[in-house]
Amino acid sequence: MSTHAVPVEKYHGTGNDFLVVDASAQSVGDRAAFARAHCDRETGVDGADFGAGDGASADRRGADGVLFLSIEERFDPTRVVMTLVQPDGSTATMCGNGARVVARWAHDRTGDREFMIDTQAGTRRASVNADATAATIEMGEPTFVSRRVPVASDDPLVDEPVAGLTVTAVNTGVPHAVAFVDGGRDDPDGIDGIDLDAVAPPVRRADLFPQGANVNLAATVDDGSGDGPAVFDQRTFERGVEGETRSCGTGAVAVVAAARRLGLIDGDSAVSRPPGGELEITVPDAGHATLTGPVAHEFSGTLPADPR
Repeated sequence: MSTHAVPVEKYHGTGNDFLVVDASAQSVGDRAAFARAHCDRETGVDGADFGAGDGASADRRGADGVLFLSIEERFDPTRVVMTLVQPDGSTATMCGNGARVVARWAHDRTGDREFMIDTQAGTRRASVNADATAATIEMGEPTFVSRRVPVASDDPLVDEPVAGLTVTAVNTGVPHAVAFVDGGRDDPDGIDGIDLDAVAPPVRRADLFPQGANVNLAATVDDGSGDGPAVFDQRTFERGVEGETRSCGTGAVAVVAAARRLGLIDGDSAVSRPPGGELEITVPDAGHATLTGPVAHEFSGTLPADPR
């Protein structure tokens, strides 16, 4: 049994928090077990043990996943290979906030500001701003095509009832079900008054989604018909985390893509407001969507490679 300790770092993007392991320098034999142990919200890594300050997730045990990363500097821009293992031990093909964390982590090591990130959903271009407090990631082109979401139907699933919610299914790197609800965060009877842990799991595990789905609730705060962008309040129940996260980047893109498909907003730019902060999204008529938002480093330390 391996007992060596693995250097890790903790970053977050709008409260979506990740442990990061330099996979080119460190070996973790059982990545699923490592993620299950250290990401657990009750018994996992505790930022206080590493002198974490007042960051967005410093007072929370565990994490939303482990990013295993390898930098390949011989490419221009520098290429980073990204693998995200989720708290249940599964591997996610794409994670928007996770990819933004990758850009910040790679910047901290190389000083570069532009990167190509290899994900299981494809290669995505990413960049950090001048002081590396925010990162932008190319998110691919959202698709509603049923076989690509995937949905067990010949037709796209658009504004249809599924297990108690009216949802639109879209793939933004991973499958999402988006349900628009009445009332934003300022409304006591609005989006925050819904028991997400009750309404989301039946949709997440519905037979209609053969690979499962992340479930998003969204409330339109501003449709973008004025001078500014459209604005949404957002909550997401994430597949693999099996609970609500403070932010979900692929979910934010899914919300805006679904809103455009349903004609709920004007324009192709929007702001999504999950509990962890604000994300800026563009979903053009054709081509890659983009996701921009804050990123931060929280602490460094070591954890057992074999947590058993």
